[in-house]
This record gives sequence, C-alpha cells and structure tokens, in this order.
Amino acid sequence: MAYTKGERSVGDLPSSLGEGNGASTSGGPSSSSSGQAPPSAHIHMRCLIVTQDASIIIGRAGAHVNEIRDKSGARVMVSESIPGNPERILNVSGPLDAVSKAFGLIVRRINDEPFDKPSVPGSRAVTIKFMIPNSRMGSVIGKGGSKIKEIQEASGARLNASEGMLPGSTERVLSVSGVADAIHIATYYIGNILIEANERMPTSSNSSYRPSTVSRRPPYPVGGTSGSSVGGGGSSYVPGYSNPYAQTAPAAPVPPQGPLQTQQIYIPNDLVGCIIGKGGSKINEIRHMSASQIKIMEPGATGAPVSGAPAATEGERLVVITGQPANIQMAVQLLYHRLEQEKQKQLRAQQPSGSNA
Repeated sequence: MAYTKGERSVGDLPSSLGEGNGASTSGGPSSSSSGQAPPSAHIHMRCLIVTQDASIIIGRAGAHVNEIRDKSGARVMVSESIPGNPERILNVSGPLDAVSKAFGLIVRRINDEPFDKPSVPGSRAVTIKFMIPNSRMGSVIGKGGSKIKEIQEASGARLNASEGMLPGSTERVLSVSGVADAIHIATYYIGNILIEANERMPTSSNSSYRPSTVSRRPPYPVGGTSGSSVGGGGSSYVPGYSNPYAQTAPAAPVPPQGPLQTQQIYIPNDLVGCIIGKGGSKINEIRHMSASQIKIMEPGATGAPVSGAPAATEGERLVVITGQPANIQMAVQLLYHRLEQEKQKQLRAQQPSGSNA
C-alpha cells in the first residue's frame, strides 16, 4: 500500500481505531499531560458538505447513510436542504474511534470506493470542512501551527484553518483534505484534541452556525449595478452577522435567477493587501462565501460610468463584482466588513500604550 510522505495506514492508530490489529501509534501528534483520550470518549463533530455530496452520502432511501452507521457504529445525520444555500450540515456523533471511522467511510462513499480496502495511489482527495468553535481552534492549530503540522505528518492529510468565523456564529472552518485513510486518521487526532481541550476547560457559550433561511430583507446599495439595481427579490440572511456599514445582514448565496449583474466599488490602495490576504486567502474566502466573481483591478483603472456610482478618487482601487444581485450584496458587505476590521486594527495600533482613549 502506498502513501504520500508522512501518511499512515489506519493500522498505525490505536487498536480500537485500526480494526483491532493491536498496532499502536508512534510518532504521531503529541498529547497533553492528561494523556490521549480513550477511544470510547464520545464526541459530536459537524461539517459543511455540498448538496451533491450530501445526496451521495444519504443514498436512495437512506441506504448509504444506514450502511455507514452500521459499519462505523457512529450516529450520522444530514441536515435538511435549505433553499438558496449550496451546503448542508453533516453531524457525526458517538465514540471517537467510531466517529473517525465514519468520516473515512464517508470519503469512500463520495469516491465510490470499497469500504474494506485501504486507500490506493490515485484516490481522489476529498475536503471535509469541520466547524470548530473559535475557543477550541487554538488547541487544534497549536503554538505556531505545531499541532496542525503534526496531524498533517501523521495522517498525510492537509489542514487549513480559516481566520474568520462563519456568519452568525462563533465557529470557524477547519478544512481537512485527503484520501479516505488520511481523513480517518486526521479526524481521530482532531477529535482527541477537542476532547482533551474540553476536559481542561469545559466549553462556554458557543453560537453554532446554521444554514440561512430565506427572508425578505432590504438590500444594501453600494455604488452602481449595471443592468438593474441590486434591490428587489428575496434575499437570505444569516442571523447575528453584523456589518459596520449597514444594519442589514448579508445574504447567503442563492441559485441563479437571471442574467448576471456587475457592481463597481472602490477601496483604498493601502488596504488592498488586507482584502487579498496571504496567497489570496481572504479574497478567495469572500468569493466562496458570496458565490460571486470579484476582480481587483490594476491601479489607475476606472469603471464604466454608472448612474449613482461613486466616482474614483486618487489612492483608490476599482473592484468589480459580478454575480446574482443577492450574492453581489453579500460580497460588498463582506468586503466592507473586512476593511472596517483592518481600519480598527490600525487605529488600535496607533493608540499609545496605556492610553485611556
């Protein structure tokens, strides 16, 4: 059996996780002073999955999800589909070893691979987007990213933690990408860290992310939109999301309902970096959340004249957003929210130490 560098087979995990083969973990992520959580420790893990994968996991008349439950011993539930939201929530709960095994089977089901055979070279990597309370993400990441690095080396999976929280919640996304065995192993170690963290400091209040429901909300007009205004039609909102530039909450992406539209806004040149993020991470996250195309134009570029749109001033950069009206609205609000965060950060940095201002 072949693995990528640092990847392990399921048999390298504790015997309860490796189908009772008696193999033990060596060189994996270090545990805290409380020791590794017993495989019987219960945990509830939630993740976001696209509707297409949800349908595959469930199967006709629930045949697939029932098989995953039977073979893993975990409780596996998929939330109802929400109109206008491309993702659903997958809930997996039970003993830690059963939960981690279930995620390995889920990846096998998505890839249409046999349940009883190890991952092979050429298996497609699948990304599982775990929703982790912000208060627990630091434990998963570790000092200087040490824990994530250890989990990656032990499993062969790739881990990436989002910086921002999901709208209307105190949860962040931990993306885990890899083949079935890699996801299985990584999930075990992530679950172990979460159980240990909860033992050290029981969780306080946590606002769980919930897919948005359709609601009629007045849109937030910024700049101009070619074709027609952003207003009109139903839009979705996520309760609890605050935006410094508007009292309305951002709309969730909705399915195409007509021709695409374009909106132009301008942002200060000196804040372009915070919008883009390291390696484009920030702008890609906003694109994904809003389901919009976002282009940051070169310095000096000007947009087509649009009635009611703000005129460019020196030191500003043109941003062109294309998509459905509700998606454009969400993209604009996410962009301005990011700008406000950076401005507040700069203001705090400028305040003299010990100032009461």
